[in-house]
Parts: sequence; C-alpha cells; structure tokens
Amino acid sequence: MKSTLSVAFVAASLFAAGAVLGQTKPAMNVLVGVATANDTQAEIAEKFAELMTKYSGGRLKASARQGEALGSNAQMLAAMQAGSVHGLILPSGFMAPIVPELALFDLPFLVPGAPAKMTAFASQSKAAARMTELAAQKGISVMGFHGIGPSNLVTKFPVNAISDLQGKRFRVIPSPPRVGAYQDWGAVARPMELGEVYTALQQGTLDGVEMPPDVFYKMKYFEVTKFYTLTAHTVFFSGLLASKKWLDGLPKDLQDAVNRAGKDTIAFADTAYTRAQDTSLTSLRKVIAVRELPSAELQKMKDVVRKGVWERMKNDPQRGPMVRLLEEDVARFSKM
Repeated sequence: MKSTLSVAFVAASLFAAGAVLGQTKPAMNVLVGVATANDTQAEIAEKFAELMTKYSGGRLKASARQGEALGSNAQMLAAMQAGSVHGLILPSGFMAPIVPELALFDLPFLVPGAPAKMTAFASQSKAAARMTELAAQKGISVMGFHGIGPSNLVTKFPVNAISDLQGKRFRVIPSPPRVGAYQDWGAVARPMELGEVYTALQQGTLDGVEMPPDVFYKMKYFEVTKFYTLTAHTVFFSGLLASKKWLDGLPKDLQDAVNRAGKDTIAFADTAYTRAQDTSLTSLRKVIAVRELPSAELQKMKDVVRKGVWERMKNDPQRGPMVRLLEEDVARFSKM
C-alpha cells in the first residue's frame, strides 16, 4: 500500500511540474517589419505588435522593427514568405512583383484619398478579396487593407502645368500603374527603395517624388525639396500582412489572437492616418511652399492617364479582369 501511494505521489508531482513548466514556456518572438521610421506607418506596426502580444496573453512577444532594420520592403517580403519575418506593414504596390494584381490599387485617380473612406472601399471590394486570395497562394496572409492617404507631388521645381513634369526624374514605388502614369505625363519614373530617396534628392539624381503629407513631413523631405503640389493623383493603400507559413503553424487560439490584432489595427490606422495627414499638411505649410495644381491642368492629368495606363492595364491579359472588378467596386461604392 505504501509503495502504491509513493508511486501515485511521484506521478502527481511530475504532472504538476510539467504543468508549471508549460506555464513558463518562453514566449515566441514575433517580428513586425516596416520600412519607415517615426511616422504613422511605423506607429501602425507598433500597434500591431502590441495587440498581438496583448491578445495572446504574452505567448507571442511581438516587436516592431522600424526604418528597414529587417531589410528593404522586397527583402522583408521574401523573408515573410519564408516565415522568418512574421508581420509587415507596407503600401500594396510593393507587392506587385509577387502578386501583380495588387498594384492596381495604384491606378491614378482611382478613389478619393480620405483614409477611412479608402479602408471602407477596400472592405467591400471584390477586387480586394480576390487579391487577398492570390496573395495567400504566394505565402502572404493579408489581414486587411487600410487607407494611408493621397499622393501629392514633391519637387525641387515648381509645378504649374502637366508640361512641367516633362523629362523630370521621379521616384516611384515599383508598381506598373504608378510607373505608367509618370510615363504618360512625360516624366522619367525611377523605382527606388525609400531609404535611398533622401540622398538621391539631396544629390540631384532625382527631381521629385510622390508622398502623402505624413511621410513627407515626418521624414523631413522638405529639407531637400522646395515645393509640395496638391494633386491627389494616386492613393496609398497599405497591406497589413502576416506570414502564411508562420500563421498556419500556430495553434488555433494564437491564430485567432493574430487575426483579432489585425482587425483592431486596421481600425486604429484609420484614426491615426486621418489625424496624421491633416496635422502634417498644416505643419508643411510652415516649412515649404504648398500649392494646388490649377484645376484645368489636373483634368489634363486625369485625361492623359485614362487614355494611357488605364487602357494598358485593361488590355493586359492578367490584370484586365481585376481592373474591371475595381471599376465595378468604384461604381458600387459611390452609391453607398
């Protein structure tokens, strides 16, 4: 009898020890990458990391790495597909080399640039749903899209007419609709990583770039440019991403925690970007010449790209069906 009790006591002790060990299992380190630093995009990445840690009860120890600390956007996307970068925040156009259809959010004059309206558009977009499916096939889980805001022209020269863009060198993200738009306007489009832009403007190898007010002001590009011309010619949609390989390997409750964090981060982004774009534009007016392009010239910009890059994208065998879906999305959303 004594022997039986001893065995039972040892077994119970081992079980208790195992339970304690299970409770103290080290948290999983989770990396969220972002190319910018000290701006709203970086703030969104910090919030995503914070909420993953919170909703997982600390079992995921997430941290955001700003300013290309994990590599360029292209490098982080490759690492995400491999599962070594777990989360990523970036404009959707940077995903074009992997999922070409995702570049179509960059079609010029697609939708107005208010961040919350852009997010609402993406949430009901059939094109966005299809893009999400295509990204999953390439190892990227799109948790959602949110609006960043409108792109405007940042230049070292005054822009009063579309003809002023002729021959000027503009940095664009590597997205065919953006590249095509600048080609239609007679400019020279130069895809380039963000980390190279400040120096290129400073050294004169670039004449301009397109940016929302927030990124332009907080990263101090006004130090190396002279004019900020309000055109809202394109908008920046951002993808809130997770590595599919990593996410699929998590227990169901941790998958739920990550998805919940993603959903709440999208909502946080709307408020953050609405505030940031407004306050940054106000601040920009104090440090650089902010002007509006005359309405007649803005209409010329629209007309040129409608006959140009829009038609080319429609006639592209791969992208054409998605362009038509987006047009249907825009028509439906405008009636809401």
